[in-house]
Formats: sequence, structure tokens, C-alpha cells
Amino acid sequence: METATVSIEIRPHPGKQEQFLASSADICIYGGAAGGGKTWGLLLEPLRHITNPDFGAVILRRTYPEIRNEGGMWDQSMSLYPRVGAYPRIGELTWQWHSGASVQFGHLDHETDRLKWQGSQIALLEFDELTHFSESTFFYMLSRNRSTCGIAPYVRATCNPDASSWVAEFLSWWIDQDTGLPIPERAGVVRWFVRDESGGIQWADSKEELEA
Repeated sequence: METATVSIEIRPHPGKQEQFLASSADICIYGGAAGGGKTWGLLLEPLRHITNPDFGAVILRRTYPEIRNEGGMWDQSMSLYPRVGAYPRIGELTWQWHSGASVQFGHLDHETDRLKWQGSQIALLEFDELTHFSESTFFYMLSRNRSTCGIAPYVRATCNPDASSWVAEFLSWWIDQDTGLPIPERAGVVRWFVRDESGGIQWADSKEELEA
């Protein structure tokens, strides 16, 4: 008796999730209310690199329970990563592929926890619910966003609307300041910025404009 082979296709949903995964930006932030596929977008992103033996991604949540709670990120990853050949190292909150590639889940319950990542080299750094992290933690972790695996280091993040968060100011060019809603025609537009030692940010529409 022959057993039928079932083929499962894994791909992003058309629309915002697909646009998020197609972005060429060094830093891309996917906003929206709960249920918009943001966390799944983060889980899908590392899959493009799982044949690279030196690739490593880190996905951060603010607290450990947010990773391990019922229906949290770890549970969601359990329904995806085994389908593409990963095996879990549960005690380390890590998924490993036979190639050597890995995805690790981490948390930063306290501001000082970021120092545990000192010396790390993280090719793909992801934040789930960026508004739960402080601005100083975000930019400190950017200094860990380094790569020797042949993949240019980059960052992906998600967030829910929060007008009181530093993220609202960081993304203000993309947000209608009267309504608090995203400006549709600016979604996905890549801009450039530099941050000085005092924490001030200067934006420009191109790399050349910023350098000038």
C-alpha cells in the first residue's frame, strides 16, 4: 500500500507580511494591532538563511514568560521550525539546523540584562514588540548586530501602536500626526539616519543626502 506524500508550502501572507519580508532596509519595523501576523513575520525571516552554517539569529521578547507562555513565541515556533528541519534545544531556547544555522530566543527583563550580550555577533537581530524595550537597550543591541557569516547584519522588529513610546517618535515620518495612523504611501519607503553620541537622530531621504 502506497502512502500519499503531503507537500506543505510555507510562505508569507500577501500584503503587509509579504512587504515586511521583502524589505531591503537594514532596519524594518512591522506595526499594527494584535492578530496582524507580525510575530509570524519574525519567525519566517530567518528561514532564508538556514543553509548557512555560520548564521545565527536572535529573537528578543521583553520577558521570559512572553516567550514560554501558552501560545507564546516558543509555541508558535514549534508549529513551524520542525517542518523545515530544525530541532529544539529547549533549555537554551534555541532551534538548530543540521547545517549549523540557529535561531535563539532571548529576553531582557532588566536594563542590565543587555550586557549579557556583550561581545556577541548577531547577524539577524529581531525584537517582538519593540515598544516594550527602552531606546537605550535597542541601540545598545544594535552594536551587537554584527556578522562574519557572509550575510550583511540587519534588524527586524514588530510593534503595537503606542503614542507614548520612543518608537512613535522614531517612526514619526511614517505616521500621520493628526490621526496616529500610518501614512499608506510611505509604508516601505527606506530612509537613512545617523545617531550622534548624545542620542540625537538625523534623518535623510538618501545615503548621499545624509553624508552631505
